[in-house]
Amino acid sequence: MREGMTYGRALRLLLAGFFLGRCPACGRASMFRSAFELHDRCPECGARHSMEEGAWLGAVAIGYGIAALFAFVLTLIELNAHPIARAGLDPTWTIAAVSVPVTILGYRPAKGLWFTLLYLYGLGGDQDEPRQPTEA
Repeated sequence: MREGMTYGRALRLLLAGFFLGRCPACGRASMFRSAFELHDRCPECGARHSMEEGAWLGAVAIGYGIAALFAFVLTLIELNAHPIARAGLDPTWTIAAVSVPVTILGYRPAKGLWFTLLYLYGLGGDQDEPRQPTEA
């Protein structure tokens, strides 16, 4: 973890990255320029968010983990209470169909969490590079 970082601060950064998509360096601005695309640099502090090709792969794995956990919990609920079968639907196909949008919806929080982890462990590129001048 970054030098001087307390566990409490690291946890707050991880939660802000996951739930709000906040910049892990300053915590003030969003890392995202659109629904799934990161800013190259933070508009507030200039911390670099764009990474080498393939840096997003961890976010995909976390997103799939979120969807798999959702499908697992839904399967346990179905095995115990049978709400899907009682509704006249096929449980296997229903759980699979519902897990697809959960995967998509979970990708942005997963990406925020992943890039916050990269920042916390100093794997996020040149985070300490000075802010690039902006045109007024």
